[in-house]
Order: sequence, then structure tokens, then C-alpha cells
Amino acid sequence: MYPYRSYAKEPFQDQRSDSFAALVERVDPACIIPCSEQALHWMWKQPAHIQERSLPNVAPAIRPLLLDRALLLGEAVGWQVATPTSMRLNSHDDCRAGIAAGLPLMVKSGQSVGSTGVALCHTADEVISTFDKFSGRAASVTAQRYYVGPTYLAGGLFVHGEAVHFYAGQKTVMWPPLTGYAYELRSAGEPHFFTLLQAAQTVCKNLEWTGPASFDFVLDEDGQFRFVDFNPRLWGSAGATVAARVDLYGGIERWIRCGDAGTPSRSVPGISHRVFPKYTWDPSDMSVWRRLMALRDAPWDAPSLVAGELLHGLGGRVRRVVPKTKPGKAAG
Repeated sequence: MYPYRSYAKEPFQDQRSDSFAALVERVDPACIIPCSEQALHWMWKQPAHIQERSLPNVAPAIRPLLLDRALLLGEAVGWQVATPTSMRLNSHDDCRAGIAAGLPLMVKSGQSVGSTGVALCHTADEVISTFDKFSGRAASVTAQRYYVGPTYLAGGLFVHGEAVHFYAGQKTVMWPPLTGYAYELRSAGEPHFFTLLQAAQTVCKNLEWTGPASFDFVLDEDGQFRFVDFNPRLWGSAGATVAARVDLYGGIERWIRCGDAGTPSRSVPGISHRVFPKYTWDPSDMSVWRRLMALRDAPWDAPSLVAGELLHGLGGRVRRVVPKTKPGKAAG
């Protein structure tokens, strides 16, 4: 166990952090696991002896592909992994060309997390306004063809590109619908599982990836999976791996402790999992009674964690409902 307060909070700044370096020296951790992409990118600015403890430890040559997802999708095409039909948007003229090819369109920033940086555009005005919104960022903006099929998540622990512990499942509830976070998943069976495993391993082998990672795929009208996003970290719905009997966390622990992730594990098909506490507390159009169904998927073997998440979620919900007011001056 690490000493209390052996962690660093966002926001992360561009410069190196002397306080973080001092924390690493004091704790001397075997591994540092960035829990967000901002944290992962920030690790690249740290001294080499700190960077090398990161899981994943991303090689400099690979980093540009993580800073702009459009570059990674372009590389994936060369690796024979199917991706959505897309075009780069650099101007309003490009937007109009994309619109002429057919609506709706998925307009994406090269950097996106969940529904941030992703918009499903049904009209020409939506395409142009979304481009204007995203074009101020450092990453590229692309317009992808919209596919009506379901979205799948595939992820696990990869060692030198091999999927040692691997999960694949359909996102059966998402919010916002079609573009947002997974609130519920159902683990996939064959032939989908094998196809997703092969595609994920192809990408990770070319990235020489060691560490946790997840992928988003969409199943198109012709039954082909198309790779749409890569998450270079532990993902928000990773609890589904436990329900589906994937030894993800045990594998990570063994890899850190002894450099051997253990016997490979694969997700059992047909297991539904509601993401706790997101399913219960985060915004959606589900009824209160349906939201409470997520409680059955809470980690009840850690009751203090469940209580903390519920209280945190309740507090967030109250803050959304109760408007912020400034205190008035006392009467004189």
C-alpha cells in the first residue's frame, strides 16, 4: 500500500512538477498509472526516470498518434484495420464538401474524451458550427460517415501488443445517445469477440503497447467493425471486466509486481453490467427506478467505496439541481 496522499490531482500544468518528483522520490513506487489522458500527456514532460515508471510508458515516436486520434486512424488503415470513411476539415469549404457527400455526419476533434469533442450533426449549420467550435483546438477536425449500427467497446491489459486479459462488449446504454459514455454493456460472443480481439491486437502490436487500453468500434450496415477511437488508459466502464470474469486488475498487479500478467483471461459472453455510479447519478433520460438498478452492480465487497461513490454522486446531483446563488449583503 502507498502512503496516504501519494497521488497528484489535476489540473496538470505544462511544466515539470517539483512536488510530484519529490512525491515519487519519497514513495519510490514500482509503477505510476495515469488515470486520465491529461495525466498521461503530462507524464511525458517529466524526467526520464519518472516517465519509465508509467504504465503505459509510451515511446516518443508513438506520442503524436495519441495527441491526434485522426493520425492513429490513418495509420490503422495501413495496418488493415477498417475505420470510418472520413475527411479532414480545414475550412468551411471542406465542411460544405462533407455535407454534400451526405448527412448526418460525426464531426470529431482529434482529441476527445467521452462525448467531449464529438458531435452527431444532422444539418449543415450543425456541421459548420461544430467545426468552428473544435477548430480552435490543437488537434485536427474530421467529418466521419455516420453508421447506424451499435457501438462496441474492446479493452484489456496488453503486453507488447498481446491481449493477455481482454474484454469485448456492446454498449447497450449510452449517454448522450450515440456519442457519449457507456452506462451499460453486454459482453460479446462469437464471431464478434474474435474480430474485435484481432483488430485490437493489430493496433496494439503496431504501437508496441504494454499497459491497459480500450477501443471503440462501430458495427456498420454490412456487418464490418470499424475502429473509431483508442483510449490509452484504464477506461470508465472497466468494472464490466470483473462481471465478465476478466482478470484485468489481477493481471495489472502481477505485471507490476513480477513482470508476468498471468494466465490469459477472456470475457464470458452475454453478461450485462451497469456502470456504477454513472448509471445511477449521471444525467440521462432514464427513470429514477431504472437508475436504481445499477446498485446491483456496485462493488459491494468494498462497502466504503460504494458509500463514497453514492455520496459523491448525490452531491453532484444536488449541485446540478440547486442553482448557485451569491450571498446577499447583511441589512444595515
